[in-house]
Amino acid sequence: MEVDGPVRWTIEAKPPTAPISEDDIEQAYTYACHPEVRAVLFAIVNGAELRVYQTNRGPGTAPILAIQYADIPGAITRLENLLGPEAIRRDHPEIVPDIGTPIGPGLRSVVRIVSGFVEFQSCDPPIRLLREITLFICEGAIEREENGRLVAYIQARSPFRSVNELNERLGLQRLELASADSVLSTKSDSPTIFRQEMLVTLPAGATFPNLLGEGDVILQRPLTCESTTVAAGTVDRNSFTGRFLQRYDYRDLPNVGETLRIDAVGRFDAFLS
Repeated sequence: MEVDGPVRWTIEAKPPTAPISEDDIEQAYTYACHPEVRAVLFAIVNGAELRVYQTNRGPGTAPILAIQYADIPGAITRLENLLGPEAIRRDHPEIVPDIGTPIGPGLRSVVRIVSGFVEFQSCDPPIRLLREITLFICEGAIEREENGRLVAYIQARSPFRSVNELNERLGLQRLELASADSVLSTKSDSPTIFRQEMLVTLPAGATFPNLLGEGDVILQRPLTCESTTVAAGTVDRNSFTGRFLQRYDYRDLPNVGETLRIDAVGRFDAFLS
């Protein structure tokens, strides 16, 4: 049986006069392993039962699915989930070897950030929007620039609309952080450090959250925010964890004066694939 050409599985049919033996399994395995076949799965059926084996586990392992003949009508969906064309495509995709330098131990040369969180733990001065807020990482990646140094792309969202709106206005909803390292560190005493600096100017007439009070304010003149994000972490298997500092320098902030500096610190955990 063949799906899209290269992915195959085989059926070995035996008479119902005898139970399936170890020799039968060995023979079916040998057929599946033949260089001209290279089947990912092999099945044996003798009219009384159906067994399906995973070829790369060898003939001495238990079947991944075993069904008695009388139970087959009620197990059609299970068979389809294992042997149907869509299931074969899903479970046996074409694998492209990665020959690049790994980002970290056991990782590929480019890794996806599939999930994670950024947890704010304190800030100075105390700001309602930045105190005990958790951002959830939606997507991201870590890869290398042409110079071999690491760069991380992260997109995160908060359960609170006001935080999302603030980050969007300041360009902080999607971060691009660069590192001087070429691989992720595994040593807590010398973590990999990522850094990003941004300068954003909001025009006069825009609304902006009142950081030291309630509600929003309408900017009477342009507001400039210079932000610096520094994240230091280490990798362990598929998890990159550590601590971060976000510094915001606001100039011409309403009801504050010429400048306001806010330092927010916390921890993060990013899950890699």
